[in-house]
Order: sequence, then C-alpha cells, then structure tokens
Amino acid sequence: MSRRPRREVHTRRPMSRAQKVGVASAATILGVAAIGVVAGLLLDRLLDFDDALDAGGAWDLDGSTHTRWQ
Repeated sequence: MSRRPRREVHTRRPMSRAQKVGVASAATILGVAAIGVVAGLLLDRLLDFDDALDAGGAWDLDGSTHTRWQ
C-alpha cells in the first residue's frame, strides 16, 4: 500500500501595516467618490440650473429686461 502524500497546510499571514493602510486608503477614496456622485445626482435633481443662472430677469423682445417680481 502506498501512502498518500501529505498536504501542506497554508496559513494566511497577517497583513502588514502598509497593506492595511493601502486597503483603508482605497476604501476611503471609493467612499468619498460614491458620496460625491450621490450628492451630484441629488443637486442635479433638486436644482434647475436654467432658473439659477437666470438671476431673476427675463429678456424681452426689444432687448431690455424686466424682473418677474413686478
């Protein structure tokens, strides 16, 4: 009878401090980017930039402006 070869047990070595910092930095960058995208989408939905840039006036056909609050 032949013996089966013994399997080597591979243990995971703990991450070094530099590796932990690298993973945490990448996670932080991805988190901030995700928050920025969500904030941008919310602002885009909530604000109508055409009205924001209009500054309260409307152009008449003769080239003058009048305020819409009169």
